[in-house]
Amino acid sequence: MTSIITGIAWHMVGAASAASFYAPISKVKRWTWETTWAVAGIFSWILLPICVSAILLPDMGAFYTSLDSSVVLETLLFGAMWGVGNVSYGLTMRYLGMSLGIGVAIGVTLVVGTLIPPLVHGQAIELVTTRGGLLTLLGILVALCGIVIVSVAGHRKEIALGSEIREFDVKKGLLLAVMCGIFSSGMSFAIDAARPIQASALAAGVKPLYSALPSYVIIMGGGALVNFAYCFSRLIFKK
Repeated sequence: MTSIITGIAWHMVGAASAASFYAPISKVKRWTWETTWAVAGIFSWILLPICVSAILLPDMGAFYTSLDSSVVLETLLFGAMWGVGNVSYGLTMRYLGMSLGIGVAIGVTLVVGTLIPPLVHGQAIELVTTRGGLLTLLGILVALCGIVIVSVAGHRKEIALGSEIREFDVKKGLLLAVMCGIFSSGMSFAIDAARPIQASALAAGVKPLYSALPSYVIIMGGGALVNFAYCFSRLIFKK
């Protein structure tokens, strides 16, 4: 019971962080979007996962050198797939604004990210023939209704307060939101591919609730490669 409560609490922390992380970025005026995104990413994709793993693992260096290289590569590549979705997520807010951008991106990610893994694993029929599958679909519907209401309300508030969206572009924003939803499913595949890493973390003495966290050094590392490649290429070749 304690683990369930702790898990729900961490989910609430994650939800609050995901909902508010773009707020300070939107206040940056003198840096380009790519510079801001890359600097923020150094902390979220690189430093934070490493620090968490350093706290959890008794010998972090020995842990990662002992991992199967094929598992690491597969996890890294799926992390890179998620990285494409992450770039698209940030750009969605760039072109649609914070409230509408987050709402659209999360809505598409919710639907696509939840449905693609069962489809790929050949479990699509279970979504409509099992109680768990039907509850999943119901949960998606309820969540989408909430996202639509909050997004519309937030967008109207931005307009009422006179918030300026310098590069507002509905077509680009919606296209990027769809890309975000498709490629963000890479996180689900990455977590699935990283199960051997999770088993190694358990063997190293990490508590079950936190055993998946060491794999995020590799998952987020793959995402960071894509994000940094996009940002630095834009900064170098931008006219």
